[in-house]
Amino acid sequence: MASVDIRDNPLGISWVDSGWVPILNPGNVLDYFSERSNPFYDRQCNNELVKMQRLTLDHLNQMVGVEYILLHAQEPILYIIRKQQRQSPAQVIPLSDYYIIAGVVYQAPDLGSVIGSRVLSAVHGIQSAFDEAMSYCRYHPSKGYWWHFKDQEERGRVSPR
Repeated sequence: MASVDIRDNPLGISWVDSGWVPILNPGNVLDYFSERSNPFYDRQCNNELVKMQRLTLDHLNQMVGVEYILLHAQEPILYIIRKQQRQSPAQVIPLSDYYIIAGVVYQAPDLGSVIGSRVLSAVHGIQSAFDEAMSYCRYHPSKGYWWHFKDQEERGRVSPR
């Protein structure tokens, strides 16, 4: 079995810088997200160019490439950041979403991961039900198949008074 690199599946990791948590707000959450130690942030994005040239985030609309935007804010606990590929001033392709809850950054799962997890959970439940049903099934060459439930055996042993 091949080992899985954490960069291949970032859904299981989180990141936090506790120094920022008390002061997070919609105005500085992108600065928080762009911290060097954040594994989710791409240093080659347009946000870095805008920051180096000391421009406003409004200039991102005129650039082409990967960028991060604040998609939603529910102060003081929830912020959603979107990584997107800008094709033109009017066209963007969402790449991934990140949510920040109480200062902790997580990558939001994509639809395929959610559906895969739900299907796996359902199949596990169905398999467990079949395994339990098979534990009650009995066979004898002279009798054939029948169901043998443990509670029937216990009822037969208890005699009425």
